[in-house]
Amino acid sequence: MSRVYVLAADKPLPGLQELDYYRQAVEELGYPMKPFRYEFSLEKEETDLKYLRAYLVENFSQGETLELWSVWVHGDVNKKCPPRFQGRLADFDMDALEQFLSAKESCFTITI
Repeated sequence: MSRVYVLAADKPLPGLQELDYYRQAVEELGYPMKPFRYEFSLEKEETDLKYLRAYLVENFSQGETLELWSVWVHGDVNKKCPPRFQGRLADFDMDALEQFLSAKESCFTITI
C-alpha cells in the first residue's frame, strides 16, 4: 500500500515527472481526475509550499484550476472518491498544506 500525491491538470506541465509507476493503479481507482497527471512529493515545510505556489503561478493563468490529490493505491478499486475541497491559490497556506498532508485521502481543487 502506497500513498501517492498527484497534481492533475487540463494541460501538459513542464518540469514535472509524469505519473508513471503508479499510473495504472491510480487509473483503476476511477477517480474523476483531470487528464494530465504528475507525481510530486511534498512535506510540511514552508520551502515546499513556496516552491509549489511559485511553480503554479508560473505555469497557470489566472482563473485556471488544478487538482492536488492524495490517494492510497492498494488494489481496492471499489472505495469511495475522497473528500474534495475547493479554494484559491491565495488561500493555500501552511494550514491548508497540513490538512492536505494529514488527511487519509483528499483532493484539493485550486483556482489560480
